[in-house]
Amino acid sequence: MDCMKIAKIILSIITVLFAVLGLVKILPFDMANPIMLVSLATLLLLRSVEYKNNRDKSGFIMTCLTAVFVYVVVICNVFIR
Repeated sequence: MDCMKIAKIILSIITVLFAVLGLVKILPFDMANPIMLVSLATLLLLRSVEYKNNRDKSGFIMTCLTAVFVYVVVICNVFIR
């Protein structure tokens, strides 16, 4: 199995796991949300690398910008609250 594929599967599981843990209130939402969003943004960065390897410039730019935006949102939520 490809290393990128394994990383995407692990990040997807982490994202869903922390989303569920935050929704059913096993973990506080303030703790589960940043972890979920960081793993989602990292998953987006991995997807943008795939776009770059496939020479899809518009997909690469959009997923990179989306990942950077999610990282900025996480940083603002963690440090402002």
